[in-house]
Amino acid sequence: MSESTITTKKKNPIVRFLEIREIGALIPLVAIFILVSFINPTFRTIPNILNMLRATSYVFIIGVGMTFVLCGRGLDLSVGSQMALTGVMLGVFLINMQLPIWLGLIITIGLGVLAGAVNGFFIAYLRIPPFIATLATFYAYRGIVLGITKGSPISPIPEAIRGLGQGSFLGIAYVIWFIALLFIVATFVLRKTKFGRYTLAIGGNAESTRLAGINTRRLTFSLYVLSGILACIAGVFFTTRFTSAQPTAGVGLELRVIAACIIGGVSLFGGSGSILGTLIGSMFLIVLDNGMIMAHISAYWQQTVVGLIIIIAIVIDLVRKGDLLKKE
Repeated sequence: MSESTITTKKKNPIVRFLEIREIGALIPLVAIFILVSFINPTFRTIPNILNMLRATSYVFIIGVGMTFVLCGRGLDLSVGSQMALTGVMLGVFLINMQLPIWLGLIITIGLGVLAGAVNGFFIAYLRIPPFIATLATFYAYRGIVLGITKGSPISPIPEAIRGLGQGSFLGIAYVIWFIALLFIVATFVLRKTKFGRYTLAIGGNAESTRLAGINTRRLTFSLYVLSGILACIAGVFFTTRFTSAQPTAGVGLELRVIAACIIGGVSLFGGSGSILGTLIGSMFLIVLDNGMIMAHISAYWQQTVVGLIIIIAIVIDLVRKGDLLKKE
């Protein structure tokens, strides 16, 4: 029988369903939601769901930038510090310097661009490994925050801008509307534009991408700028939700963001991932946190659970790539 006459059997629908990358995070997310809803009916109420979505927003906004960085085989450990830096500087501009709100926001966004550009320059042009470069800026940006504030909050945030973080439309917080728009735009960019395709290509094989005529240095640089901008936006939403700019904002957030991406199926080794997966991973962390509180389980166990899930997610990624059992 010739090879051309061989017909390929269609896969079982259940098998195809389980092969979807995001399913590994979606199934436990749904399971936790249903379980905790039975334990404590308050968990499934609309106000609590909206509160969880608001908490998810900050992780997801930064997670979108991290998704692009990871897909490009990079890493950004400084996003939590960038969030704190831009939030505190917004407070400095509006409270200490009393700049107009529009000008303070523009300069703050510019600082987000600058913070991301510093990372991008170190990594793309000086060829410093992403882990080392962003670990350095993680400490540097946090140090700037503590140096400016002396460890104390800057307050009060002007009433006129608090509506950005506290306000709502149709009963839904502005930040939730923002992540809905961000999800649509980021998904389109990653899947349907040259920028997204080249990002996945550089993550899959940087040298081949370079030989194909793509400016990999400029692309890598732009990924970190994007990460910086989104960390800044998260910082603005977070700061305007409260009455003060907190120097401790974003502490440990970089690890939660990376965890959300990995749990959602973004490959730690570059070349694959989705915005939907990052959204599901972000929701999983928040639902797990909120669910354990509602179920009267110590929140300390959350870190253990998340750690185990990350290991499982990485193992699944290695199995998919065929690297786990590969012989040396």
